[in-house]
Amino acid sequence: MSYTIKYNKSENHIDVVSIDFSAEDVPGYLKDFENIMKLVSPKFTGTTDVTESASVLSPEVAAMLAPTGEMAKAAGQAGWAYVTKNPIWKMQLKRIFGRDFADAYDTYEEARTVLKKLQ
Repeated sequence: MSYTIKYNKSENHIDVVSIDFSAEDVPGYLKDFENIMKLVSPKFTGTTDVTESASVLSPEVAAMLAPTGEMAKAAGQAGWAYVTKNPIWKMQLKRIFGRDFADAYDTYEEARTVLKKLQ
């Protein structure tokens, strides 16, 4: 599996780690994401760590994943952050999910510090 997704109820936070996500991964991820959206409380936060991915998402995969941004907003997301130092990833994430959905940070710790202030 090229991703993990976990929900920490006590912190009301979702952690995703994605490594070279492909079109074959999307159906399972969408199902996992939908199930977690049923568990979150309003003002939840999330991080997606793509630091180990060798490449950015293909246009096909990016289009397939785009609805997760709306799902998260509908469930009451307070904030989402991506973890990557890759400037191409940062540009792609803004294009896929929009400028208001998520920001990208160089480290997980930096992302979590910002997100905790939003809850």
